[in-house]
Amino acid sequence: MPRLLPRLLKMLKEAPLTDHHPRHVDRSQNVSSSKRKSLYHLPTPPPSFNPAGRSHSILLNENPVTDKQVFTRHKSLPPTVRVAPTHVAHERYDAPREMTVEEREWWSSPYLRMLSTPLRQCAVSRRYLPTDFLVRLAPLRLPIPRGSRSVQVLMPDGIEHPKFKRRQAHTAVYASCWKHAFQNIGERVSVPRQAPNLVFSKHLCTHISYLLRLRILQELDVLINALKLNPFPRPELNATPDATILRRLRRSEFKAFRETAQLPHPGAVAVLVVPPLNSDSKTREPDFPFAELSDPPATVHKKPLPPLSTLHNVIASRNAGEEVNDIAEISLSTFLPSARVPLYNGIAMFPSPPHRAALYNALCKLLDRERHFRGMCSASDKGHGEFKHAKGDKKGSHAFLLTSNVQTVRRADTVPLAIALWRLRMWEGDAFTGEGEGWEIGNEWRIEYAKCLP
Repeated sequence: MPRLLPRLLKMLKEAPLTDHHPRHVDRSQNVSSSKRKSLYHLPTPPPSFNPAGRSHSILLNENPVTDKQVFTRHKSLPPTVRVAPTHVAHERYDAPREMTVEEREWWSSPYLRMLSTPLRQCAVSRRYLPTDFLVRLAPLRLPIPRGSRSVQVLMPDGIEHPKFKRRQAHTAVYASCWKHAFQNIGERVSVPRQAPNLVFSKHLCTHISYLLRLRILQELDVLINALKLNPFPRPELNATPDATILRRLRRSEFKAFRETAQLPHPGAVAVLVVPPLNSDSKTREPDFPFAELSDPPATVHKKPLPPLSTLHNVIASRNAGEEVNDIAEISLSTFLPSARVPLYNGIAMFPSPPHRAALYNALCKLLDRERHFRGMCSASDKGHGEFKHAKGDKKGSHAFLLTSNVQTVRRADTVPLAIALWRLRMWEGDAFTGEGEGWEIGNEWRIEYAKCLP
């Protein structure tokens, strides 16, 4: 205590209690959140091992052998799509950086985002794949009466959006996102040591199919809320067609698309054909309510369902006076495959009428947000224009065009929705058959696995 009091009095004289703000923090500037802290520091220059002009030994200087912590390099925090005008108040905080045009182009690609997820080993093929190509399975304990033996069931975990349901377990196994890989999965997956009495449910495939479809509806809900929180148009967007997230294809566009199998929209990531459900003749309401989102029994269809998805080519639309470099296009075409966009059939994607009604309702809500955005842009630029109803082939069809490019990511992120759609496509097997099977390298295991199926 005699040693502590003099030092405490000295500190009080230097920083009196009347000063409510610490000296090392400037309240006139915005201090970044603690979540933005990182270990980044300026890289230490490499040491010089030249003996000329030295007054002491080289071993006494900081070097990567004896002082490796000084030369450790740390990455800075990743850039964000949008950055608010803030100031960094301390050197240990990273200055916020906005993505460049090239980085936004990478960020707007659902396939690059899927490939950038962490790698995990598939329990069926024993191959390491990104987690977006796998289904996470975790042993969950069932509620049982007191005194009974505990039972754990292998259940899908982490398929739903984190906003609605978080992961339930830390220990998990991963399997390929393909429903045929889950047939007799109990004979192929090794039981975790933490769950010796593991039980495999016979309804596992049905449960995963339901959750993958539910994830699509959840992503639509998150996308609608994101547009509600950011309703005002930005000056850099100016309501350009490239900034449109979702729109209906006109009847003429959809007819040409079906005839030529080519889509003149380079930023398209999906086309969803979702017709409205038949409404009751008296109430004018759908026969199935939107709120029934529980797992329904299998729906029996009189006619065979169309394929869940098909791939179509995407062509770049050029202006009349735009010059084309044929040499560059020929050289790129020899290395890069042509871009393709999946067309999803709503009836095959959501066979259950309640789920399909919820999908159509969510798409219509998203269209309302797009109309609101275009209306605000036109009102701020040209004033209120006269609204005209479309006629003939200019009317909207049942096909919805989903876009993701460098302009749309500044408004909202549509990539999670495109990934959720693609995961359902992989689950049903459309991504591994026909023209879509060329993207997977080393798919011999899948061919041999399919031969063993009953």
